[in-house]
Amino acid sequence: MRTHAGTSQSHPSGRLSRLLEAAAALFARWGFDKTSVDDIAREAGISKGGVYLEFPTKEALFKAVVHREFARYAEDWLRRFEADPGAWSFARMVQHSIAAVNANPLVKALVTRDQRIYGNFLQRDPELLGLAVSMRTELFGQMQQVGAMREDIAAPVIAYLVSVIGYGLVAGAEMIPEAHRVPFEDALRALGLLLDRGLSPPRAAHKKAARALLIAMVEKLRTALLGKA
Repeated sequence: MRTHAGTSQSHPSGRLSRLLEAAAALFARWGFDKTSVDDIAREAGISKGGVYLEFPTKEALFKAVVHREFARYAEDWLRRFEADPGAWSFARMVQHSIAAVNANPLVKALVTRDQRIYGNFLQRDPELLGLAVSMRTELFGQMQQVGAMREDIAAPVIAYLVSVIGYGLVAGAEMIPEAHRVPFEDALRALGLLLDRGLSPPRAAHKKAARALLIAMVEKLRTALLGKA
């Protein structure tokens, strides 16, 4: 049985799952700084010593929770995309990706850099956001190679812009006065249409290849995250 970095003992069946579920719920509710190991142990129904048998520090536990939740986000994104019978489009890619972010409180807090949830953790560990942007860059580069994306803008630039726009859309509800907000679904649809018009080449081709590349990228992201959890 695989053990976590910093520990040498295996865990009884179910204990780790209960621990991660309890920690995720409390971190999402109270944030990293205000959630104690005592709180997590009590919520999980295990001893404080049992928590430390799995993770040497609260920060190590938090990192494992975030990796697991991000892997869940990737699974949700993939499920939404595979369930969509339509052809490949940037609109569908963005719609399903951001909808999956919005459905996961810890991932949404990560994307919006919510200090209440993450405290100064993001300054100490920027790995997750960096992983997402690097894989997005890789995907867009591959899509350019198969003719599914315009080639006159470098893939890293597109990845950066899509990441920043996605961040703004998810965080917008907290920044824009209520009287000026629009429904989240309407904003998603409009953003997707803008990206379709702006990123698709004049004669978009190889939509099946683009769809396969996206699915492979999300699977790669999920595998990488589960390997770190």
